[in-house]
Amino acid sequence: MKEKYGFLSNLKYVIYGMKKDGGHLLGLQMLGVAAETVSLFIIPVTVKLIIDSLTEGAGYKKTLILIGINSIVMLIVYLISGYVENNTPYKMKHALISFKRELTETMTSMEYSNLENPKVLDEHERIRNVMNVKTQGIEGMMDSTVKCGKLILQIVMAGILISGLHPLLIVILLGLLLLSFLVIDKTKIKDKELVWDALGPYWRKHFNLGYLTNHFNSAKEIRVYDMKDYIYGKYMDINGDILKKYRLSRNIWFANFAVCMPLAMLQEVSLYAFLIYELSKNNLTVAEFTLYIASVHIFTGALGDFIQEYTEIKKQSLQVRDFRAFIDEYRIPDEVPEELPVLSDKPAFEFEDVTFCYEGQSKNALEHISVKIPYGQRLAIVGLNGAGKTTFIKLLAGFYKPTEGRIKLNGRDTSEMIREDLFRYFSAVFQNVEEYPFTVAENVSMKRYTDTDDKKVLECIDRCGLSERIEKLDSGIKSQVLKVIDKEGVDFSGGEKQKLALARALYKDAPVIILDEPTSALDPLAEERLYKSFNDLIGERTGMFISHRLSSTKFCDVVAMFEDSHLVEYGSHEELMAKKGKYYELYETQAQIYREEKNDEE
Repeated sequence: MKEKYGFLSNLKYVIYGMKKDGGHLLGLQMLGVAAETVSLFIIPVTVKLIIDSLTEGAGYKKTLILIGINSIVMLIVYLISGYVENNTPYKMKHALISFKRELTETMTSMEYSNLENPKVLDEHERIRNVMNVKTQGIEGMMDSTVKCGKLILQIVMAGILISGLHPLLIVILLGLLLLSFLVIDKTKIKDKELVWDALGPYWRKHFNLGYLTNHFNSAKEIRVYDMKDYIYGKYMDINGDILKKYRLSRNIWFANFAVCMPLAMLQEVSLYAFLIYELSKNNLTVAEFTLYIASVHIFTGALGDFIQEYTEIKKQSLQVRDFRAFIDEYRIPDEVPEELPVLSDKPAFEFEDVTFCYEGQSKNALEHISVKIPYGQRLAIVGLNGAGKTTFIKLLAGFYKPTEGRIKLNGRDTSEMIREDLFRYFSAVFQNVEEYPFTVAENVSMKRYTDTDDKKVLECIDRCGLSERIEKLDSGIKSQVLKVIDKEGVDFSGGEKQKLALARALYKDAPVIILDEPTSALDPLAEERLYKSFNDLIGERTGMFISHRLSSTKFCDVVAMFEDSHLVEYGSHEELMAKKGKYYELYETQAQIYREEKNDEE
């Protein structure tokens, strides 16, 4: 896929972004290029004219006029340059934000399975780091594109001024610069491949470790278990690996320096030797000598800088290629139509001989699952940890597609449905309850406050038993959650977080509601009470309750017991108990443990 993003394609992509999202950024940059080029040539040209004027015996008035014109031109140039310099940065950032938004949208829309793929995460972290470095990637290419345009203009103008020099000198200078270009180009490609591409996994580790140190979810354990030295050691290990790559980069460029510096010195010597020789032979006037010296210096300097910048822009183009390939490969465009289709009144699901295996795994997570889930059913999904319970739900909700078999919704294969359309059928409370640095209302609606129904939020909060807590807050449902943005933000307790998540699930008003072990930290009796309470709250909708504790499932219509990736038993609690199979054995084992714990407490 990356092969289709050539240099010209990437250049066009970046320039289009500058024009589209930069707010006249490209025109502003072109104005700056013209002003800077004029400032570079105005003094050498003025000096030549003044020397010519003095040697020809012209009066001082002509000299003063030339100096006056130079001063006026320079004043205009400085004003233009100041205007460009003051307006360019924020326009550049505005354009860059649009590119970064593409990366964010990719990460939030890509297939869920990719978020568990280290290769994808490493690639994302490498691209994210490049995006945050001013001289690299898209921002670097935007800047280098402007610089290359400026240098080309300088080369053309200087070339016109020195066109009268001996053609052999020009050939020698161009030959030396071309040799330098080949060396630098090869060095930058080698540096990217051996250093910067290889840094992705280390940057991801560095980022995740940094997240642990500044996130309050891990702050308590770090302090209680005095983990700072341990974490610091981990940091040093990762930084040591990163430093090795930096040293490799330094050595690569030192070798480049050792080759290019002699070439640059030879270029300078050739230039000055030729001009001094011509002056000594009276082939040049003093005025021409000064103009040629300045012009050739500008020409060779601009050409050398262009070669450096061009090799840099080629490297940046490879980074832009990686960015575009990542976006195209993993981003799933929003396919939701302007008018959403009406949800089926009574969605029913069916697993038809479904088998699923996670990428990179040799053992199936689920094997040959066939089960029907009619609308309104209360389904308990039970089994020990690792039995396949959560995988079953991920497949049902569309996070993954079956490796074999089909999952149907009212007879339609869900793999053929638009993901967003399928997701609308589900509300869920997952095992790790998340809070977001939004208002309480937005944490319930999961929408902007302007799109949130306050009355519905209050109703859902009340039904989940959180009203009393919210009423004590100064701003009620408009109060900010967490202190990461607002120092007055509210921190909810564990039980309050669960109620907030339940209110969130109710607000969505989806026809299927899933509880994926959100109460695993509660004792069995508290879990059973919460499940029964939520069972009453969801009304006639389909309810799915995932637990490894069997005591919480007695109120359900059907129990699906998973063991070692298989659905080993399926039926009501009474039917499975009467059968005295796997479910009965596990239920009795857990019940005995709870009875013993209760006797110990008494």
